[in-house]
Amino acid sequence: MYDAMRARGWTSKGDHLLFGDFPVQFLAAHGLTEEAVREAKPIEYKGVSTKVFRPEHIIAIAASVGRHKDFARIEQIMEQTDVDKNLLETILKCHKLSLPKQ
Repeated sequence: MYDAMRARGWTSKGDHLLFGDFPVQFLAAHGLTEEAVREAKPIEYKGVSTKVFRPEHIIAIAASVGRHKDFARIEQIMEQTDVDKNLLETILKCHKLSLPKQ
């Protein structure tokens, strides 16, 4: 998908495609990511309606991958965003995940 988009003139940075200067990451939807897609929050960005994952799902997805950069992402999200801790705990428990020990 990324190669096809770049062939059409889209710019990429790391594992994100850039829509203008806004980085977007595409994930295959199954299990946890399918749930995140279903429960994504509708927003409008520069006149375009779209949906974005809730921070609780982004945290759970990062926990499921478990790389060092994913743990750093979890920490950053927890510091910079209002996270519904009850919802996060529900998602983690449902998918048999846990956050890294700090």
